[in-house]
Amino acid sequence: MDTRINEMMRLLEVGGIVSLLLPISGLSAELRSSETIEPIDLVKAIYIVDLEHVAMYWNDWRNFEKFVLCIPLTDGKVHSYLNRMEQYLAWQLALRENAGQLMTYPNPSQIVRQIVFDAEQIAGERERKKIPPSSCDLMFSVCKHDRSLSETLQHAGLQFELLQKEVAGPGAGASR
Repeated sequence: MDTRINEMMRLLEVGGIVSLLLPISGLSAELRSSETIEPIDLVKAIYIVDLEHVAMYWNDWRNFEKFVLCIPLTDGKVHSYLNRMEQYLAWQLALRENAGQLMTYPNPSQIVRQIVFDAEQIAGERERKKIPPSSCDLMFSVCKHDRSLSETLQHAGLQFELLQKEVAGPGAGASR
């Protein structure tokens, strides 16, 4: 258990939106009965928590929503509707009800840890100082580390080239 907590704490120390995305990713993993948080859970958390910052990189944000709704749950069923605010508020209420207690979630997989630390490095290189990654940095890093998911996201309407330009920053080449 100590290792699991230490790994999550290292990721939460990245800060910024990561501190909110990881617990929501954990809830997503639990809904899939997964013992680990996988990139698909991180993508779902980005949709729930920060759609406004990544919607412009989709040919239509509703295609992102359709993609998230198709993520199978434990029983093999999928969401027919997902209220982003309700999901967020449910998490906030759980925090309030468990105030002072440690809430545990599935452990982030190795690839999710790589995604978060890579996104942090990308953001730092772009800004030339240590800063937390944005949801755009994280989405780009998901695509970089999970080619299959990247292809699926692009097929669903993610405009990867636009995202890549955003992550590279003004005046940078799209060499990432």
